[in-house]
Amino acid sequence: MGKDGTYGEIKNFALTTDLYQIIMAAAYYSSPYHRERKTIGIFEMFVRKLPKNRSFVVVAGVEQVIQYVLNLRYDDEQIAYLQSLEVFKDVNKEFFDYLRRFKFNGSLWSVPEGTVLFPNEPILRIEAPIIEAQILETCILSIMNFQSMIATKAARIVSAASHKPVVEFGSRRAHGPQAGVLAARGAFIGGCVGTSNLLAGKSFGIPVFGTMAHSFILSHDNELEALKEFNNMFPTGFLLVDTYDTMKAVTKLLRSGIRPFGIRLDSGDLYTLSTEIRKLLDSAGCKDTKIMVSGDLNEQSISKLLTSGAPIDCFGVGTELSTSRDDPTMNGIYKLVAVKVLNPDKDSGKYEIIYKSKTSVGKGTYPGPKQVCRFIEDNVLEKDYLILENEKAPDKSILLLKKYVEDGNKLLEMPSIFETQNYSSKQLELLPAALISLDVEPILFPVILSQKIKSLGHPHDPS
Repeated sequence: MGKDGTYGEIKNFALTTDLYQIIMAAAYYSSPYHRERKTIGIFEMFVRKLPKNRSFVVVAGVEQVIQYVLNLRYDDEQIAYLQSLEVFKDVNKEFFDYLRRFKFNGSLWSVPEGTVLFPNEPILRIEAPIIEAQILETCILSIMNFQSMIATKAARIVSAASHKPVVEFGSRRAHGPQAGVLAARGAFIGGCVGTSNLLAGKSFGIPVFGTMAHSFILSHDNELEALKEFNNMFPTGFLLVDTYDTMKAVTKLLRSGIRPFGIRLDSGDLYTLSTEIRKLLDSAGCKDTKIMVSGDLNEQSISKLLTSGAPIDCFGVGTELSTSRDDPTMNGIYKLVAVKVLNPDKDSGKYEIIYKSKTSVGKGTYPGPKQVCRFIEDNVLEKDYLILENEKAPDKSILLLKKYVEDGNKLLEMPSIFETQNYSSKQLELLPAALISLDVEPILFPVILSQKIKSLGHPHDPS
């Protein structure tokens, strides 16, 4: 992880987890049952319920998850802190020695970043010694839920903008500086052309954009003088014209002889202002001058502006995007779907797999490690078919989950952020129109279970 990137600055990154993960890890470590059987845990992450008004999720965060999994270590300071907690006072020293030697030795499957998925489809799968697989849960969910939530929101906004450029402007309203960086990344995967966040630009190679603030205008005695100075220094910049009277500002600009590259509107009736300003610009021979709008925009307001015919060239979207303001949570979960165990009564040395599922009301899970088989007909996503990992995939289907890590070693290199964005764009183009629309009632996409998964049912507690 980069030294000045999204995670490198967290000194105690291994402790970016919930206490009960380490409590369970200690219990796993001391368990005769798991020691004798050398239990391997198989966990899947999936979304049970999408945020409101969403019909799909754009997966983002896989690269950070792989970095986290492969670099997770516990240092002496972190271990000393754990030992100082009352809950661990009776835990054997050997457990903390184990943490000191900790290294992920398992495997990780995932769909590629930018993939469009639907409820109950596995996003990623971890197969590792049960203690290793369990420790990863909290951080994996934190990374994947947030970035996927923002990528999905961005996809809706970009679609509403009819693919006119959208820049992510939301760092100042994000839930902390680090969230601002990752929001920029998720937004770019979801289709934004860039971000205002410099660290996101440096860490991920995302294009960065900036205009000017009202404070620059206010710091001068004269609005026109401020705009001239800025334009002289940044002739391809966007001039903010709504500090006082928007129409007067543009009129003064044009009368002064300035031919601005771009104008930004951040307040007022954006439809009326953009329409009238376009007329002024065109009549002054500034037909190439771009009009950018910003100011609490979201997919609905952008769609309304463009449907009304507002002559807007690009959008800056902040708060609504970087916080997914209409529904700021992604209900991704990480559940045990199977274990592999050695039978202590047999001397075969072979593992047997036991499928696991929850049967609690409203929180049931489908057992077994699964694969997503995707069917595309005439360049439109037709259906997804869920099979168990060991089932034969149907003909003409595309298998989505790939193995990125095996035995603690990375198998596949991650694509560039631009390749990921391009892949995401192609995924979104496959969606039926009803799934990308801004209708209040989301459309349910057909995700079909294989007969073998159905036959497993929901086994009850064997006790």
